[in-house]
Amino acid sequence: MGDVAVETVLHVRAEHSEGPIWDAPSARLWWVDITGEQLHRFDPASGADRSWSLEGQPGGVVVDTAGEAIVGMPDGLARFDADHQTTTLAIPIEADRPGIRLNDLTADRRGRIWAGTMAYDKAPGHAALYLAEAGVAKQVVGDLTISNGPAIDERSGLCYLADTAPMTVDVFDLDVAGAPLGNRRRLLDFGAEQIWPDGMTVDDEGMLWLALGRSGEVRRYRPDGTLDGVIEIPTSNPTSVAFGGDGADLYITSSWFDLDAVDRPEQPLAGAVFCCRPGPTGPSSPRATPIG
Repeated sequence: MGDVAVETVLHVRAEHSEGPIWDAPSARLWWVDITGEQLHRFDPASGADRSWSLEGQPGGVVVDTAGEAIVGMPDGLARFDADHQTTTLAIPIEADRPGIRLNDLTADRRGRIWAGTMAYDKAPGHAALYLAEAGVAKQVVGDLTISNGPAIDERSGLCYLADTAPMTVDVFDLDVAGAPLGNRRRLLDFGAEQIWPDGMTVDDEGMLWLALGRSGEVRRYRPDGTLDGVIEIPTSNPTSVAFGGDGADLYITSSWFDLDAVDRPEQPLAGAVFCCRPGPTGPSSPRATPIG
């Protein structure tokens, strides 16, 4: 892939910028600051970034077919009212477990929402992955620690899912018509490197792009787990990636919160949003079916 120039497109000190999605109809990048408890919408054309404060940590965001934001709040999927700056819970997910919050979500081409969870204390085995459709969320993968992703490749019939704490990425066969996931197998294990697999996406060639915390890198992998390219960013903890613009822009979010206190003064760009044009292109984020 060679050297790729990485630009800081949003020089903000977000605590933990995460979950970028590119909404093509509005040409905006939505993202969340999880520990900062904020929802953001960035306009690359003007450089304007609008933010809203939320009551609780948002695990991610998608946009529905009406152009409205759906936010992953601690108790489930909520409709966001920008005019009144409020969220209304529409699909509960583990709402009866106050020690659990949503972590990372994405929509697929059928308008369904895939949403992961994690425990605030990162307790092993307390997290899961849910699939929400028709107003109901059903667990499809359990016994996780920090669910990240998933990345859905419907053309190839694959679903990638990271579990950040044990530093692994698994791949499943995706059946859009029947049982959603099957034939789980290990794709990547970063235990030897001691780095964190985090947010991810799939490009137009069916390659997996993975943000790797502690490494300062975003890596591109083939579906068999072979490393295909590396992009370096100017801070240690990239958190997630999304293709946007004309499909050739790759947006990268990052974390200040995950840095050790001694490292924070040495990394002034931690928490910023970056962009590069790596060569391969990728699809914009699908819009979800409204949740009521």
